[in-house]
Amino acid sequence: MDSVEKVRQRMAGQLQPEENVLYGCFSFRTGGVRKAMVGGALGIAGALGAAAMAAATSGKRTVPALSLTLPSRFYVGLTDQRLVIFSSGGAVVAKPKNLLHAYPLDRLAWLSDELVNGVAQAYRVSVGVVDTGVLNFEFPRFEVRDARTMASQIKRSLPPGSADEQW
Repeated sequence: MDSVEKVRQRMAGQLQPEENVLYGCFSFRTGGVRKAMVGGALGIAGALGAAAMAAATSGKRTVPALSLTLPSRFYVGLTDQRLVIFSSGGAVVAKPKNLLHAYPLDRLAWLSDELVNGVAQAYRVSVGVVDTGVLNFEFPRFEVRDARTMASQIKRSLPPGSADEQW
């Protein structure tokens, strides 16, 4: 079963009328891929997180410079109406468990991303949520392709000038 289907099954009964699940990806809190792959202790958001926190406003849409709490491993899902974050469950194969955050796409102010190469390759993403804070997470090597496609979809839903790939 693919990640989209896992998110769709988990959200059964919680989807809004006409809402469709577009993407689902397993992810880590920023620094988690390196920690899991190499055993290092990189518990900070790194350059991307610092830049994203420094740029926590977008026009009139205010995003508090506050990193939102996420577990070490979780699922990110995207529907055509919301960005959703689930805790991760499953003893052998990860799957979405409890809904932690759900943000309508019109509350997303900006998105920044970067690909970190190396043994512990990760695709890092920060998303500014209006009047809430910043979600900082990263996707492991096996999720990079789908995660980039998902981030591109989110960028298309943002107000013009909200996404900056230079962060």
